[in-house]
Amino acid sequence: MRFYLRLFINIIFVCAATSSHAQNVSAWSVQYALPELTAFSDFPEPVEKIEQILNEERSDPVSLKAWVYAAGIETSLCPRTFGQWDTIPAKGYVWRTGIRAEKALSLNLLIENYRMQPGMALYVYNQPMTYMAGPFDHRNNANGGVLPVQSLPGDVIVVEWNIPLQVSQRNDFTITSVGYGFRDMTGDGKMARMAADDCDVDISCKTGNHWQREKRSVVRLETITPRGTQYCTGTLVNQAVESDRKKPYILTANHCISTEELAQRTTFVFGYEKPYCRGATPTVPAGITGSNLVAAKRELDFTLVEMSANVTDAQLPYYAGWTASSATPQSVACIHHPQGKVKKISVENDPLLTGTFSDPATKLNCDKDAHWIVRQWEEGITEQGSSGSPIFDASHRIAGTLTGGGNAICSKPINDYFSKFSKQWNAYYSDNDFSESLKPWLDPDNKGVTSLWGYDPIASYEDRCDTLGNIGSNETKILIRSGAWGYLTGHNDLYRIGFAEKIRNDTVANIIGMEADIAKVDEKGSKVQFTIWRGTDFPVTPLYVKDTIVPPDYSSYPMHVYFDKTLQVTGDFFIGYSLKYNNPIDTFAVYQSAKRPYAGLSCMYVEEYNGFWMPLSDEIPPTYSSLGVRVMGRFGKQTQPDQPSYQNLKIVFQPDNPVVFVYLEASQITAKVECYDTSGKRLLINEVSRNMVMYDETIYLQVELDVSSLLPGMYLIQAFNKKKKLSGKFVKL
Repeated sequence: MRFYLRLFINIIFVCAATSSHAQNVSAWSVQYALPELTAFSDFPEPVEKIEQILNEERSDPVSLKAWVYAAGIETSLCPRTFGQWDTIPAKGYVWRTGIRAEKALSLNLLIENYRMQPGMALYVYNQPMTYMAGPFDHRNNANGGVLPVQSLPGDVIVVEWNIPLQVSQRNDFTITSVGYGFRDMTGDGKMARMAADDCDVDISCKTGNHWQREKRSVVRLETITPRGTQYCTGTLVNQAVESDRKKPYILTANHCISTEELAQRTTFVFGYEKPYCRGATPTVPAGITGSNLVAAKRELDFTLVEMSANVTDAQLPYYAGWTASSATPQSVACIHHPQGKVKKISVENDPLLTGTFSDPATKLNCDKDAHWIVRQWEEGITEQGSSGSPIFDASHRIAGTLTGGGNAICSKPINDYFSKFSKQWNAYYSDNDFSESLKPWLDPDNKGVTSLWGYDPIASYEDRCDTLGNIGSNETKILIRSGAWGYLTGHNDLYRIGFAEKIRNDTVANIIGMEADIAKVDEKGSKVQFTIWRGTDFPVTPLYVKDTIVPPDYSSYPMHVYFDKTLQVTGDFFIGYSLKYNNPIDTFAVYQSAKRPYAGLSCMYVEEYNGFWMPLSDEIPPTYSSLGVRVMGRFGKQTQPDQPSYQNLKIVFQPDNPVVFVYLEASQITAKVECYDTSGKRLLINEVSRNMVMYDETIYLQVELDVSSLLPGMYLIQAFNKKKKLSGKFVKL
């Protein structure tokens, strides 16, 4: 028996301060001792503006679903006339100003006349410097001289401008608005909570399991409006062009962004979600500041904008697919940021209705029958802040965007209106005016495309993926006890720490994740490390490791684990997971196939507490079984295209294996299997073991032919029985 010692790799990630453009730099006030800041502007609580916002919400029974959380305070703070200047010898100049607002929960800024020279940097941070936005630099000039600065928690912030000595030209800017946060910017504070919180569903929970790629297309919008700063939701949408031509288009509601000015004043935040179900609320990631208006139509309540900067791979983007079909969606899922909170999901499993939306309070009268109606959500609801969010149909393509509806509560999650994508597509299309439809922007080459799968720049291919594993659809999945306590596939009395399944692979496998048929989870969630290993006989080298917490609601449910990059693997590999024993009880387990009478494709391996791997078939007595895990990805061209050429007979041959495997269906179990060379000379007749095994989710009789004595060349295999003759060929290199 052979054993391999598993190698562990621990990677420590260090998180930097939030920034619109990631850089390994920090504000000079962090690096150098500067005089105490004394230049502060003080602002009282804008009571009247806050009350006006609340009254407007109370007077709108239909409720457009934007969420105003900060009241705007007009100001005019300019480095030329206000603030504190300090000099750092041989380095440059530092300008700072402080902003205090009584009882504010958060503060944000709107800066205009923004023009930075290369080398300059602007930072905004709270007084303890625990949260920072920036650096903003010359790359932010692309937004037409407008810089929205997303909210930072607290009632005191500092604006700092660093100017190197070598910069010859200096352009002043003006802080024209301060956003006074009277509701918690995370959506989790007392002032933000509504009855809906009890039925919100985190995207990281089981309901979002099958939407882990699409969720990466959904973004939180923070827009500074004359009324105040508001939250909405938008979606990064795919286009029918090559990957290097795709633009950062965001689709949202027109009542969220309706003008070029509002587009410039919007910050787009990707990836604001809990790391696992019911986990802690994370810090809001840095956003992309600004955009320009591309297309909009009030009567359809949609807007398409192009962000001022491309989304980076570090933000894990996904370009959502869409359909311009007018066919009624039979079921939908909505992914959104209600009240600006972490990403949520709502699900409707019944067909939608068609209807007409109007909102007398805002005089928004949409076109007749231009909206889909969700009569009642099966899970979750939407709230203010969800405006502009997408509904995905059963094929995971956008079918509409949220406009509004009744003030939903958990006991009555009804009547949400979504603007139809099919109307947004070309209802107002004109060869002379591209500003009121999506068609010319999402199909710019006029290919006649009316639906499009999503595009994943991380996975580097489009369309949905396949799965590959060793348990057939006709096999029963069970749990098998392990002695005194626990199960063979999880925490048990043998204190095994790793579990893996060997995947035989003769293709180029593009792997984006894995699926695990979870059987048991600790009531507080289980810490699990999912891993892909390279190896032929045993798991050897980890190719990818992902630590996660499996929530308790995944018990008896398949879990999808997506990686943040695509792995391209050739040859055999292993997939599985590792566990720790914080509490020696049977808290976690995965289903496995029922015990099989023969080894065949039984490929389950376990790792002992001392780090050695062994197949379960080597136990005494042996256990022939497969682990309930499958790899997700695309499995395309063969690495050796000239090897097996399948005809009527299923043949598997690998160049480093002296045995050819021939698979016969149950009706052919009396067949005689022979091997011939190209001249017709019979060389071999099988006299070896025959095992019943599973291959391609079908039970076969596996016949083995030892071809180690054959010279390189092409060979013909024939199987005869009383009814028919089957044939196939293989090439020995």
